[in-house]
Amino acid sequence: MNEIYISYAWKDDRSESGKRREELVDRICETLLAQNYKLIRDRNYLSLGKSIQNFMLEIGSGNYVIVVISDKYLKSEYCMFEAVEIMKSKNYEQKIFPVVLEDANIYSKDGQFKYINYWKQQKHKIDEIINADLQLNADSAMNSVADKIREISQKIDDFILFIADKLSIDPSKNFDVFIEQLTSAIKNDAAKMRNKKSILVAGTGNYQLPVEVYLTAKKLGEKIAEYDYNLITGGWQGVDYLVSESFANKLASKNIPLSHKLTQIVLHGTQPMFRGGTVQYTESGINEWLKSLQQSDLVILLGGLGGTYETYLYAKQEKIPVIPIVCTSGDAKKVFDEMLQDWDNQLIGNISIEKFKSLNQYINDESTAEDVVNDVMDIANEIIFAKTMLK
Repeated sequence: MNEIYISYAWKDDRSESGKRREELVDRICETLLAQNYKLIRDRNYLSLGKSIQNFMLEIGSGNYVIVVISDKYLKSEYCMFEAVEIMKSKNYEQKIFPVVLEDANIYSKDGQFKYINYWKQQKHKIDEIINADLQLNADSAMNSVADKIREISQKIDDFILFIADKLSIDPSKNFDVFIEQLTSAIKNDAAKMRNKKSILVAGTGNYQLPVEVYLTAKKLGEKIAEYDYNLITGGWQGVDYLVSESFANKLASKNIPLSHKLTQIVLHGTQPMFRGGTVQYTESGINEWLKSLQQSDLVILLGGLGGTYETYLYAKQEKIPVIPIVCTSGDAKKVFDEMLQDWDNQLIGNISIEKFKSLNQYINDESTAEDVVNDVMDIANEIIFAKTMLK
């Protein structure tokens, strides 16, 4: 789950401060939604019949939370219970992006004491009510409210000190910087998740390869390892062998066990041409493709003489994005042309058609092969990011 939650005090658009707060949150939401981030705002989420209690619990498990701190927020039972739930989650310090508004007096000792004392008073009031009514049972709504207020009164000082100590960029003054800080953090997190993502490489299965396929395969294996993805191949000679070999060499330089990162899927009774990694066996026929694709997040095609095109067809059926390296010709060129003709239906994230067309380059040496592979991996990273982090 990679939602961005927004926690703020709403239902206050009559006062000037309330209007400014709504306008600021509107602008943040519009900007992030325009970039296709998964955004959850309680005002929109809490439609008729949905549980406020469940939402307050859910917000604590969100990957990222923009917390808009105002005087009203710090005195709101609902908002502060959301804050308490957020602080219960693992590594909450990295997931919170605070926006401290001018009326939230949390940077002075007097201001901090005012909010801490406010919740102590609220606890004292609710305790008096509970103690005065001996008929209340432990499961009553009043006891549930009392438990929340007691928890807030215990955590308010930690929350205020954490927010006051954390660098906060005011989006009302530096809006672009705030959005950049948030999206950069999300992109950095996505990069750390690449070691859980797998790229299937398919291509020409001959010993003798054209120079552009040979050079590209060697560079591609190296780059997939460099970006910390897992590699899946069909264990053939040619492209599969070269990609696996350069992938293994790069992992060896990083002191990473190959069996953790390379999977070769071959027919029962056979062995992969490249000896290493984890080997899985399958039956001939459609399972040759499906077993590989079902473990893959992305497919990259190099050259190909028929079987590579079938990989593309099955990947389409399984809704897996495909990047054909067009300048390696063969099936990859055929797929590239087909994808351009049906561009609106491609599962390729936010990649523009212009960027996709830019892969049509000329390869004649290691330098030009590396340029193409860098462009391919740039697109691969964007597609994986979109699948992982965006709508």
